[in-house]
Amino acid sequence: MSGKPKLHYFNGRGRMESIRWLLAAAGVEFEECFLETKEDLTKLQKDGSLLFQQVPMVEIDGMKMVQSKAIANYIAAKYNLYGKDLKERALIDMYVEAIIDLNELLMTHAFQPEDKKQQHFANLVDKATNRYFPVFEKVLKDHGQDFLVGNQLSRADVQLLESLLMAEECKPDILAQFPLLQSFKTRISNIPTIKKFLQPGSQRKPPLQQKDLPKVMKTFGSLRTDPAFGLAEPEPQHTDGRVSSHRDCGPATAGNPTAASEPFLPRQPCPSGAQPWHAADLEPGAVPRVGSQAFRTRPRQLSSPQALAALGDAVYRRKGSRETAPLPPRGPQASGESEGGREVRLRGGEGGPRDLRGQRALPAVRSVCRVLVAALGQRNGAAAGCAVLGRRVGRGCAGLGCQLSPGHRAGLRAAGRWPLPGGRQARLALGRSVVQSVPGGAAAGTQAGQGGCAQGRFVGRKKSEVMAGKPKLHYSSMRGRMESIRWLLAAAGVEFEEQFIEKKEDLEKLRNDGYLLFQQVPMVEIDGMKVVQTRAICSYIAAKYNLYGKDLKERAWIDMYVEGTKDLLDMIMYHPFQPADTKEKNLALIIERATTRYFPVYEKALKDHGQDYLVGNKLSWADIHLLEAILTVEEWKPDILSAFPLLQAFKGRTSNIPTIKKFLQPGSQRQPPEDEKAVALALEIYGI
Repeated sequence: MSGKPKLHYFNGRGRMESIRWLLAAAGVEFEECFLETKEDLTKLQKDGSLLFQQVPMVEIDGMKMVQSKAIANYIAAKYNLYGKDLKERALIDMYVEAIIDLNELLMTHAFQPEDKKQQHFANLVDKATNRYFPVFEKVLKDHGQDFLVGNQLSRADVQLLESLLMAEECKPDILAQFPLLQSFKTRISNIPTIKKFLQPGSQRKPPLQQKDLPKVMKTFGSLRTDPAFGLAEPEPQHTDGRVSSHRDCGPATAGNPTAASEPFLPRQPCPSGAQPWHAADLEPGAVPRVGSQAFRTRPRQLSSPQALAALGDAVYRRKGSRETAPLPPRGPQASGESEGGREVRLRGGEGGPRDLRGQRALPAVRSVCRVLVAALGQRNGAAAGCAVLGRRVGRGCAGLGCQLSPGHRAGLRAAGRWPLPGGRQARLALGRSVVQSVPGGAAAGTQAGQGGCAQGRFVGRKKSEVMAGKPKLHYSSMRGRMESIRWLLAAAGVEFEEQFIEKKEDLEKLRNDGYLLFQQVPMVEIDGMKVVQTRAICSYIAAKYNLYGKDLKERAWIDMYVEGTKDLLDMIMYHPFQPADTKEKNLALIIERATTRYFPVYEKALKDHGQDYLVGNKLSWADIHLLEAILTVEEWKPDILSAFPLLQAFKGRTSNIPTIKKFLQPGSQRQPPEDEKAVALALEIYGI
């Protein structure tokens, strides 16, 4: 059994405090090693413990994790504080990213010069009460539950409570206009693990006092310029001291909180004492109404694949079909379908896979659905099984989906909650059989398989869902924070549309229409959601299109690499907005950081890993993000990779992946570097 997590940071809040909160809320004991001198930090940097020479760092599960967001993501996922599925996770990510934005203001207040503190405080209170708190108040009202997402504690709840208490330290009556947030604060504060963390003597840290600043500054240097402390590079500021960036598009309109994205109906838990179903329970006429509470819960207790097959037929009959043809006999059979653990293969026969065309198509489709329902009914697989099934069989069934009756789609959606027996080979065999047997199934699968698995859950989908519209991106015709999103979609082979914000009125319209959850762009319309916050959008796309690793540890490494690359990309993104007299110095800093802090890490990762990619042996978000950064820096200094042969080879190899190669061609949706015109447009629209 691995030891307790060990946290390396100074004895204060900073970027480690949210990590302490998450561990405490999960009931996880942890140790702390405080950095009290500059030498303590230097020792960690020299012995290779800090991937990008920065803290916080947490030793957990044999890893030395850096980058606060990567650490928090890992802890939240490991301890079930990250939602049940991909859409819940998207909501959590949006809320958390906004909370982090607010926490940045709260965290940096103590470090403001005396002549700027009052102004910074006014900006902090304005953002909290006009941009952030109204959204969370509305979410709690509309959601009608005790928690922000679903009906169980998540990372979003924990970090919102942390932020509320910090805000009250600055202004005790800051929640006066938000009664639901007041109730939320009391309710979450009384969860036993959190209540314990809030008691005197816990590992929660007090606010940073003015007398503590010299010691912290001595250890980490200038906190506003040295990211070793874990603070980002300073963002461009208005003349009035307000921090601004592409993700901070000016003050919100007071009294105009936006609506949360469309709610996602979570799967209901099994009721206590529920009895298993048997085939006899599923006679026509005894099938519960589709969409009822019973239908969503009781199928989880089905006792045999035969029962699930009967469910598919019974729901089909109950819902009806456009065709008059009777249900055909079960043509394709799943060998070993009732024996669990044996490889599942589709065998030909009347209505079998070889007959999935012509006049027999629809009856054969229904027969294949019976086999899928039966196979999915086994309960002895792992959660990863459904993920593979979603990627493989989901693609084939996407081609079929437009022909399925409403009843069989409902049956497949119910059945999709179970893993497939027989292990990985069985899943792949079944997937290949369906994909290869359906005309156009493989081609349709690339797009429709994208939604065939929602975090380990196969979803039978209607034609309208399979043929859902392209993602729609809302941003200006420039790189900014949207460019990394374009890269991810392009690398995944996903076509997308763009609605450019060309004037300030376009941005105000999005705000007034309630499209922007926190009054900010970028925003992407995808899968019925209006997703904001760059990190949340990228995370959703990476997970949806299988660019996020195969397990929790791979995801942790991808997160660490992505966050490191993002630090570099942020420096590059702000460069065109720097005053003319500081641009040369800023460019020198970018090149210095790229060649001494970031690129050496990736060169070593490629050497030690010995594969074509940074993580595992397949393309991931980390590879795409790194290639974007390399090509962007090369625009400023073409020979910047001269000392990094493995990164040169990586660039050549990854650039030739067909989808990426297409994106790099002239005329693609890739945006050029910001010129004077783009900078002027951003200044006009966003007030940067």
